[in-house]
Amino acid sequence: MWSLFSSSYGHLIVVIGLVFLFSLGGYLISRSVFSTSARESIPVGLGIGFLLVMVLANLVSHWLSLVWSFITATVVIFSIGIFLSRKFFFRGEMVKDWQQSLALLLVFLFLFGLFLKINQGLAIFDENYNLPIVSRIAADDVPPHFPFDPSQPLAYHYGLHLIAGIAVRLGGLSPWSAFDAVRAFTHALMLILAFLWFERKTQSFWTAVLGTGVTYFGGSTQWLLLLAPQNWIEKLNSIIALSNTALNSGTNLYEVLVKNWNIDGLGVVSLPFAFIGGIFKPQNLALTSNGAAVALTIFLLLLLEPKRWQITNTAILSLLLASLALTAEYLLGLMLIGMGLVALFMALRERYLSPLVHFAALWIPASGFALLAGGVISVMVIHDLGLKSDMPYNTHGSLAFEVLLPPSLPTLYFGRLSLFKIDTLLFSIILLGPLIVLIPLSLTQLRTRTAPLPLIQHGMLSGATVCILLCLVVGIEDSLGAITRLLDTALLVILILSFPLLHYLWEKRSQFLQTLIALSLIILSMGGIVTFGLQLLAAARPQSTVYIDGLDTRFYNTYWDHLSSDAQIFDPNPPRSIVLFGRSVGSIAADYGRWLPDWQQLLTNPTPLQLIQKGYTHAYLDKRFWNSLTDSTKSDWEQGCASLIEVQTLDSDFRRLYDLQGCR
Repeated sequence: MWSLFSSSYGHLIVVIGLVFLFSLGGYLISRSVFSTSARESIPVGLGIGFLLVMVLANLVSHWLSLVWSFITATVVIFSIGIFLSRKFFFRGEMVKDWQQSLALLLVFLFLFGLFLKINQGLAIFDENYNLPIVSRIAADDVPPHFPFDPSQPLAYHYGLHLIAGIAVRLGGLSPWSAFDAVRAFTHALMLILAFLWFERKTQSFWTAVLGTGVTYFGGSTQWLLLLAPQNWIEKLNSIIALSNTALNSGTNLYEVLVKNWNIDGLGVVSLPFAFIGGIFKPQNLALTSNGAAVALTIFLLLLLEPKRWQITNTAILSLLLASLALTAEYLLGLMLIGMGLVALFMALRERYLSPLVHFAALWIPASGFALLAGGVISVMVIHDLGLKSDMPYNTHGSLAFEVLLPPSLPTLYFGRLSLFKIDTLLFSIILLGPLIVLIPLSLTQLRTRTAPLPLIQHGMLSGATVCILLCLVVGIEDSLGAITRLLDTALLVILILSFPLLHYLWEKRSQFLQTLIALSLIILSMGGIVTFGLQLLAAARPQSTVYIDGLDTRFYNTYWDHLSSDAQIFDPNPPRSIVLFGRSVGSIAADYGRWLPDWQQLLTNPTPLQLIQKGYTHAYLDKRFWNSLTDSTKSDWEQGCASLIEVQTLDSDFRRLYDLQGCR
């Protein structure tokens, strides 16, 4: 498996050594600061180390290079762990902990290998955006800038990209292999943490296994529409407006339900559109920019819920919350709202300010880190406060919220569904399925009279409830997908926190109730089970990504990060050259997919002289683009001032790399 990554074992040994070091630091922190059991401490410590190294390396990268930022962050985490566990570290308990966690570690390694193979066979969900970010970060563009306009900061949750960039820079991996590996890591660790939390809550091994499976495969239930009367589905054709990738999969609702999902990067896999979650995707399809980091962080915070708030656990949890600014700013907002409401309620009920003090101590540092981190929150603040005069407001990273009345349900593939029309209301109920019952069921936990209330768990639940209600009346202009991420995250929280209650109801041993619970879990998990079974087919045929082939990888192996740091490369497929060379392609887009008119015009028959006047120093051309040029333009490229650095051919295809600097 390692040969898929790199030919340099030395690089990998260094990376593995640093991963072990920050994981050991996280383990020592979990054992000395939090109430984790011996069995839980090593997986929890791995999660703590992973998120802390992300936060600290990103912060230090404002002053140091990427490699030294990672090394510094690792040493700091290990040193904190040693300092907090000075006595514990030198006793024999650590060996016992490793023995008790051995089975879980073996399962983790198996899952990591499985998910890695699946990821290598898939290239879906905006890899033409994610991989350029990884390559630019690895080439020391940290904090990163927008790949298609280097003058603008990157308004994106780039936490996993940062870790992947470190793996490219320090470990010798390719951007596509590194990104696959980091996402596989989040999936594997998330499942281990899910099992541990469910086992802690239910005290049952097999119930924990079931809860972990439901968390991974559970999603919205649009596949139930396959069982609906055909005449009603045909009636909905004139009511439901398809959106996003549904537009590529069919012309109307009835057509997309019986077709495969038409999206780039599936490889040998054909996923039936009916089993793709339009509101709430199963975690096995969490293959986007943050992988399973959202669910991983949720379970990690639940496992670390303190029984008593102290300076040390508050500081560590604050840093872990800050990591959400780099992986899931919508979960950060959800928890800020929810925990604020819980702290206020506790203060009013107890007539004591202590809950608000704990809340402030937790969130003031976390908010400070989030504002300084870079990414979506930082760029939004820059936009809203006008802190950068050369950044246009209606450009990359700007978000404009709008109130939408009457309330409607946002979906990723069917637009917003009115809740005041019988057909769309019924359609919405079918999409949500058993989740409709789980929402009020989970809210029963808020009636507890225990004191103090579990701030993290109740904060998640309260925040999820508020965010579900907000999603019904709030939208984001020109970005339906952005608000559905918040709804998706809120429903994930509901699913996780409601499962221990289902276990409690199951223990009542009512046969009718048990049958109802079993049926509901099967319905919830069907979409994830079907798509995961098909995803396994992708493991047999690895691919880099949809726009990089064997010819391109030859140039990557020779030239990545070897051209001058101020090189600017012209490529008719801009994401490709960013990934292959780690260099800028210039200012060609206002936002992802919104290409500037000058760039689109430049694509029409450009000469080397025109490109050098636009600031380009190199050009990377493929056969298809070359054939679109006129004969006179081809002559300019072959006999003019452009210098051919290298050409690679395979069968009837070719790639050419030119140096344009002689045209000045």
